[in-house]
Amino acid sequence: MNLDKTGPAPRPELRAPEDWTMEVIRDGSPYYTAVIALAGATMCRLSIAKSVGDDASARTVLADKGRRWIRDFLSRHPATSS
Repeated sequence: MNLDKTGPAPRPELRAPEDWTMEVIRDGSPYYTAVIALAGATMCRLSIAKSVGDDASARTVLADKGRRWIRDFLSRHPATSS
């Protein structure tokens, strides 16, 4: 799945499996936080400083970080992959 629905699509081999999702939160702090979930269960939180630019840019950066985290997680926990 392309975790960043509005940003550029990643190459097919870099996409996250369909049951993984990402929600981006900006609560007024200087950070954007992505909540990475598997089938609705939170698996990871990733943060970046808001100096990346606008909300769309932050979402794209977090989606890339999220996909890399998911690939690493699945390489260590292959039974979790779908």
